[in-house]
Amino acid sequence: MFNLPYQAALEGAVVFIRISAIMFALPIFGDQTTPVRVRILLSVALAFLIYPLISPDWLAIMPTSFIAFAILIIKELLIGLMIGYVARIAFDSMVSAAKIVSFQMGFGTANLFMPSADYPMDSFTGFHRTLMILLFFSLNLHQIYISALVETFAVIPSGGIQLKPGLGLFLINLTASLFVVAIKLAAPILIALMFAMSALGLIARTVPQMNVFVLSFPVSFFLGLLIYIACLPFFPEWLSQHFAHSNEQILTSIKGLTP
Repeated sequence: MFNLPYQAALEGAVVFIRISAIMFALPIFGDQTTPVRVRILLSVALAFLIYPLISPDWLAIMPTSFIAFAILIIKELLIGLMIGYVARIAFDSMVSAAKIVSFQMGFGTANLFMPSADYPMDSFTGFHRTLMILLFFSLNLHQIYISALVETFAVIPSGGIQLKPGLGLFLINLTASLFVVAIKLAAPILIALMFAMSALGLIARTVPQMNVFVLSFPVSFFLGLLIYIACLPFFPEWLSQHFAHSNEQILTSIKGLTP
C-alpha cells in the first residue's frame, strides 16, 4: 500500500507523461522551431491545471515494478502519437495542396529548407503554411487540441488504452482524406491553370513563331497568384470548418482507444 504523497507524485508524473507526449506530437507545438524548454514548461503548466480535474480513480492500476511502469509509459506515449498523427493530417493536407499548386506555378524548381516543417519546401508553400498558422491562432483553433487533451483523461484511464478493430480502417480512411482535402483546396488554381495552359496550347498551334514555353512561366505564376489572393477571404471560414472536422476525427480516435 502506497502512501498518499507517493501516489500523488506518481499520478502527477503519469499525467505529465501523457500531456508531454501529446504536445510533442502535435503540429506547431511539436515542431523544431518551438524550443524544447517551451514545450516542457507548457506541458508542466497544463499538468498542474488538469491534475485537479482528474477523477480520483483515474490511475486504475498502480505500477509496482519498473517493467510495469515502463509499459504504462509506452501506453501513454501511444495516446500522444495517435492524437498527434490525426492532428497533423489536417496541417499536412493544407501543405500538400500548396505543394501541388506551387509545382504547377513553377515554384518547384527552387526549394528552401524550412526548420518549422522539418523538410525542404518552396517559397510559396512556406508562405502558405505560415499564413495558415497565423490564421489558426487568430481563430483560437488551438483550443481544439487542449479540449481533446482534457477529453483523454475523462475517457481513457492511465494505461487503459485498447486498440479497437475499427481503428485501423479509420486511420486508412483518414490518410486517404489528406489527398482529397489537398485536391479540393488546390482545385480553383489548378482549374484556372488548366484553362490557361489550354489557351497557350491553342496559341502555339495558331502562332508557331511565339515561344509559348517561355510565356507559360509568367502566365502560370501571375494567374495562380491572382486566384490565390482572390481565395484569401474564404480561408478563415474554410479553416474553421476544416478543423471542426479535424476535431471530430480526434475525438473518434480517442474513442477508438477507450477500454
